[in-house]
Formats: sequence, C-alpha cells, structure tokens
Amino acid sequence: MKGAGVTALLSAAGSGSAMGMGMGQSMGGSGKGYNFDDIYSRIGHNSVKWDAAIRRYGRDKITVPMGIADMDFKQPPFVVEALKKRATYEQFGYETLPDSYYQAIIDWNKERYGVEIKKEWIRNSSALKPGMVSSMRGLNPVKGKVILSTPTYSGFRGAINQAGMRVEMNPLKKVNGRWTFDLDDLAERLDYETKCLVLCNPNNPSGECWTADEMRALGDLCISRGVTVLADEIHCDFVNKGSKFVAYSSIGEKYANTSITYRSPSKTFGQANLKVAYFYTQNQDLMDATMIGGGHEQGCNAFGLIACETAFRDGAQWVDDLQEYIDGNFDYLVEYINTPGNMPGIEYSKPEGTYLAWLDCNGIMEKVVTDEYRREYHDAQRDAGRRHSGLTKEMALGEWIVQNSGVQLNAGSSYGIGSEGFMRMNIAVPRSSLETALNNLNAALKKVA
Repeated sequence: MKGAGVTALLSAAGSGSAMGMGMGQSMGGSGKGYNFDDIYSRIGHNSVKWDAAIRRYGRDKITVPMGIADMDFKQPPFVVEALKKRATYEQFGYETLPDSYYQAIIDWNKERYGVEIKKEWIRNSSALKPGMVSSMRGLNPVKGKVILSTPTYSGFRGAINQAGMRVEMNPLKKVNGRWTFDLDDLAERLDYETKCLVLCNPNNPSGECWTADEMRALGDLCISRGVTVLADEIHCDFVNKGSKFVAYSSIGEKYANTSITYRSPSKTFGQANLKVAYFYTQNQDLMDATMIGGGHEQGCNAFGLIACETAFRDGAQWVDDLQEYIDGNFDYLVEYINTPGNMPGIEYSKPEGTYLAWLDCNGIMEKVVTDEYRREYHDAQRDAGRRHSGLTKEMALGEWIVQNSGVQLNAGSSYGIGSEGFMRMNIAVPRSSLETALNNLNAALKKVA
C-alpha cells in the first residue's frame, strides 16, 4: 500500500507547492477519459471541507478531511469551458432564464429516471434548503411539526427551525441489516399539527435507495393524514451497482400530486458554491403555498445557471464514470474494513446509494471515549472558546479520530435518533486519499483495540 507516500504528499500541500496552488498531480486514471484519481488540492481556496478543518485543528493534524458532503474531484472540463465563455461577456445585470436551461433539467430526469417533468412545474432556488423552508412555511402556517425519519441529514433540523416549525423524529428500524420505515411509530406521530414529512432519497447518511413499495406505504399513510411529502433527492445520481433509484414523484399519480421534489446539481457535479437548485410539483396549490405563502425567492447565480445547464446537458458520461469510480471506492472500503484484523471496533456493509459511508463505531467508542476523555474534550472546547454544552460521545470520538489519525469524520449524533455510535465518512475522494485515511485510522484503532 502507498499510504505513507500519499500522506507526505498531502502534508506538503498549501506551502507554496504546485498542489497548494491548485494544480494537480496525476495518480493514474479512471480508464474512461476522466481522471478521478487526480489529487487536486483545495487548500487555500476557502474550502469548508479542507480549510475550515485546518483552521480548527491545525495543518499538522488534518491529513484527509472526510466530513462535509463535498467531492474532491475537479469540475467537468466542459463546465469550466462554459463558465470561461460566459465570463467574456462583461455584463451581469438582470437576466431571464432560457428554455434550454429548463430543457436540460427535463431531459436529465426523463433520460436517467423516466420522470416526466413539465417546465411550468419547475421553480429555482439557491440551494435545496431555502426552497424546502419556503414550502414548510407555506404549508404549515400554524407552525406545527415536520417529521424526519432518522437517522437523516442533519441540516433538515436547521431548516425546520428556520421555518418556525418543530422537529418530530420518526426513527427508522433495522430489518435484516437495512434501515427501513417504522410506519407504526409514524402513524402515532402524524397528528393534526403535522403537515409535512421530509423524505431523503437516497437516504443521507445511511444510503438506502427507497423502493417503490416502501415509499407507497409511507405515502399512503401521509395522504390519509393530509401530510405533504417533501422529497429531497439531491443524491439521486449516486447509486451503487445492483441498486436502483426510484423518484417519489414516479410511483403513482396520487403521490406526485401530494409531494414536492427538490433536486440540485450541487452534489452530482460538485457545484455547491454556484448556488443553483430546483424543485418541482404538478400540484399548483402546493407550489402556490411555497411561492406565495412561503414567500420563496427564486434568485440564482448567473454562473451557477450556466454550470447547471451545461452539466445536465453534457454530463451523462462524466456522471456514469464517476458513479463507477465511487462504487469502486465503496468496494475498497468494505473489503478493507472487513479484512480480518483491520479496523477493530468498526462494522460496515456497502450501502445502496450516496457517496457517504455510515460507519458503526460502537465497538471502539466505549474504549476511547471514557469519562476522563470526555471531560478533557469538554474542557479543551471551553478553553478554546468553542461550543462546550451538549457535547456527545460521537463528537468526542470524532475529536479522538482527528488527533490520532488526521482523518476528520462527521459525528453521528447530529443525524437524529438511531445514530448512536455512528460516524459519517465522505468517500468522494481519490482512491489514494481513501487508502491513506483508512491506513491512518486503522493504525490508530489498533493501538487501543
């Protein structure tokens, strides 16, 4: 394995080297024209994933940050060229959106998922959460509850609070090693104060691509109680071999008519800071609730709109190659963790979708997160002027992992009920970076196993 060499290479980044200046060094190729093995430094470019972690922990402590759901791959070259071309037109006043923008979205959904969307159903947003917040506000003006099936994306709770609503958690249950909906529990929570349920498909962080039958059962219950399903499908383009993504709006007319779907190129193409997302529904009343009752603002970034249209129009092969590469990363991760003697205290099996690994770290957490360590962690946070109330065992475990391996993961506790002892790892990185992270983490775990 080449972990030590890659660690040294990454440690040199940001100090005036070619990598620190945003230039890449080839580590091989994907074999299909797009080189996802390329180590492309993001250090020094205000990256939340890299620079924020380095500011917090120090450059000597961060080898591979794997928390924020943000890919470490370069933009597709055709997107970069389109942005360069747009920059030559030296005017950035108000603009209308061309039909070609909407057609790119329509074609992408039809060709990849068989989902028929009409232009008049689509509205834009700077990101998924602003659109979702507007829907929540418009659909539940009495400020009631929004249901989350947990574990699920931590940002939903912030969106619900921003909308002035209350979070109600409906814990998922594990059946034969796979998370699925607990409809009996959900039925008890769907009262008169509940107008919305957030469905994350594929589920972040656990990776389920919900089946049509699972979603119909969920939808039937929601429809019977007058609850609108808000379907976050931002990870829909990341599906592993042997699995299938099914759009909620495609499972039947009554489900499409009682839901709003939220999508974006931000995950698929790594365009989060270009600030473009979209949502759609065939139900005009639901759209009016979002746009009028929720006061939604559609403004988007001019460069983001160009990038979005170009990516959806020209990016099918790039995404196909990327999916294959990430699927290979998952295979590598699963084999590594399940090799006898490796990664003591961590259990993991391959998910159906996303590029996020939901690691069961319960076996190691009790060994390293002692009462003494938690006190030390609390005092260190306090003394550094950081948040020091409500610190969880998972947060303390994340700190231990950084300090002992240079790998930064997301604490499972932020993903709601059912997340105890889990950590989230983003594997949308070059294979050599994944290898380095696993080697470092493995070495740290073996010292305390």
